[in-house]
Amino acid sequence: MSDRPDLGTAVREALPLYEASPSLQAWAREEARKFDEESMQKDAASTRPSRSHVWRFSHWRIAAGLLIAAGAGWGAGFLRPVSGAMSSTNGTTTELVDAHVRSLLPGHLLDVESSDRHTVKPWFAGKTDIAPVVVDLVDKGFPLLGGRLDYVDGHTAATLVYGRRGHTINVFVWRTVPGETADGSFAVRGYSVLHWSNGGLSVWAVSDAALSELEAFRDAYVH
Repeated sequence: MSDRPDLGTAVREALPLYEASPSLQAWAREEARKFDEESMQKDAASTRPSRSHVWRFSHWRIAAGLLIAAGAGWGAGFLRPVSGAMSSTNGTTTELVDAHVRSLLPGHLLDVESSDRHTVKPWFAGKTDIAPVVVDLVDKGFPLLGGRLDYVDGHTAATLVYGRRGHTINVFVWRTVPGETADGSFAVRGYSVLHWSNGGLSVWAVSDAALSELEAFRDAYVH
């Protein structure tokens, strides 16, 4: 018998230990739940899968979801080292960064794909209780890519998506509420977060682009 460790052991020993955020763990568990339901429905007409079979695939689904998310944000520090310290932040900014990185997974970025603000803005009608400001900024170097609905830190967010020199900027908008985080900038796990208020709305821009790029976006967006 070979004295070499098996592949799983080798990988565990070689890779650094990371801890996924609570929201990412919840997302992965939800993916596993959906997989369980789909598997049971598909197999209902044939042999019913055993409990252990479902358990194994559920946990593989969770592991796969976390692995994909780690791959999407590994270079920018998406997952927090267990022994490392995070930048000065709060629960809202942490959730925003999680939502930003999650959006970069295949099929998650856009619910409505269009560079036309007259298409994107009406799409939100009836889906949220706000009318987000949608601006065509292609002449400023920030092309509109589209939008989607998101749920971040207890808020249903109208989310606009812009591009910037190969980077993606997610702009989360919801109605300002009492106790809202003050306007300002944040550095969260290698991502830039910029917050400002506009006409009773709370606006958050998140990207792996430099903070100066988000400030340039804000200046173009509000004028």
